[in-house]
Amino acid sequence: MPQQCPFCHFINNKPGDLWVVGETENFYAWLEYPEPRAKGQTNIVPKEHKESLLELSEKEWEEAMFLLRETVQRIMEGLDADGVSVTMNVKKAGGQVVPHAYIQIFPRFMEDENAGTPTGAIFPKREELQDEDIFQEVQSSIKSADIGSGKPPKQRPAIAKRDVKHDSGDEEKDEEEEEKDEEEEEEEDKRNKSAADQWERMKRGGY
Repeated sequence: MPQQCPFCHFINNKPGDLWVVGETENFYAWLEYPEPRAKGQTNIVPKEHKESLLELSEKEWEEAMFLLRETVQRIMEGLDADGVSVTMNVKKAGGQVVPHAYIQIFPRFMEDENAGTPTGAIFPKREELQDEDIFQEVQSSIKSADIGSGKPPKQRPAIAKRDVKHDSGDEEKDEEEEEKDEEEEEEEDKRNKSAADQWERMKRGGY
């Protein structure tokens, strides 16, 4: 633990000075104090010193996400917030200003001047990054990175059509199953189109 870690100082020496709004075995949720940037701004912070969020174990990640979701729900209900923004800053270049891992929750209200502005709007669009060759290069670099124990993301299995067997006594049942599969495929296509349309709207809105 660094001697100059302010979070560890309060956690170990002055826990009563923290404005705690939620807690689990290994994490606190406390109000940003004394200069919050939003009403109800809250930090999710591990009790044990972790230099960055990358040092959390899988179990700790699950616990942090549980407390994050619970805190967001409390903020939405208790403060009547119209929305929230959640940020995870890793390393100095990523905006991490304290040498102790934390997740920030910013309640959002429609009456605020910046209502509706996504946090990603701080990054201006860069035309040089829109080249398809750049996308392929970036995709390849990210996917090939060696992260040790990292596990590949789970993919949703594709819906496979069943072969209709006419040599059995269950032809009618097989036809019903095929119709059901076709309906599921149509619903999947609708969801994909909706997601694509939403992505285009987000890009136009400065996401």
